[in-house]
Amino acid sequence: MPAGSSSWVVFCLVFVLAHLVQGVTGFGAVVLTISALAFLFPVKLLVPVLVVISLVQVIWFAFVGRRRIHWGHAKIILLLAFAGLPLGYLVYRLMPSGSLKIALGVFVVLVAAANLFGLRIKIGIPRFCYYGLNVLGGIFQGALATGGPLLIIYAARMLEDKAAFRATLALVWIVLDSILCITYLATGVFSDPMLPMIGLGAGCMALGTVLGMLVHRRIPQKPFRILVFVLLLISGVALLVPLG
Repeated sequence: MPAGSSSWVVFCLVFVLAHLVQGVTGFGAVVLTISALAFLFPVKLLVPVLVVISLVQVIWFAFVGRRRIHWGHAKIILLLAFAGLPLGYLVYRLMPSGSLKIALGVFVVLVAAANLFGLRIKIGIPRFCYYGLNVLGGIFQGALATGGPLLIIYAARMLEDKAAFRATLALVWIVLDSILCITYLATGVFSDPMLPMIGLGAGCMALGTVLGMLVHRRIPQKPFRILVFVLLLISGVALLVPLG
């Protein structure tokens, strides 16, 4: 754990900015924070901290947007992600995370670029392929708490309205993050060095969330969808950066 004050300044700035982004779009804070702070803090220390803080944030998002939650799509995402979550947790415990992170990054970059630059596949993508993304998202969520990009690809395809998009994803994150927190408690993952990180990170998250929600209310629908795929592209590129 770095003791220098400059490391904690960077920690706070990253948390505010990452959760501001998540306040606008409904996702992105975990993968952006891990990618930015992996050079200063061990990834296996960061992941549980981020899961706890993310849980607090998404509970608020779900409460605020509870009338816009699409329960049908939320159930589909969760049921399929559950199938991958246990395998992902085994990966977190037993395997090096670098290769898995890079594979996710490459896939996310390709999908985000295809949507941003208007590429069209002549043969329609079968619906079951989008369902498969939710299973893979569960695997990556259990391994690195970064399964979001895959679940978001499904949500972006099925949910056009920005408020429904964010509220539905918030419900999904509540369930997945709660399972991870319970698993971390049961297996002794949480440790004393995480406590100051959780406390400081929660305060920064609150500030970023308030700012992000103000932006969310003012951004039109079309720029919002462009922002979603821009963030996916950035997230994918960030995942390609080697872990510290």
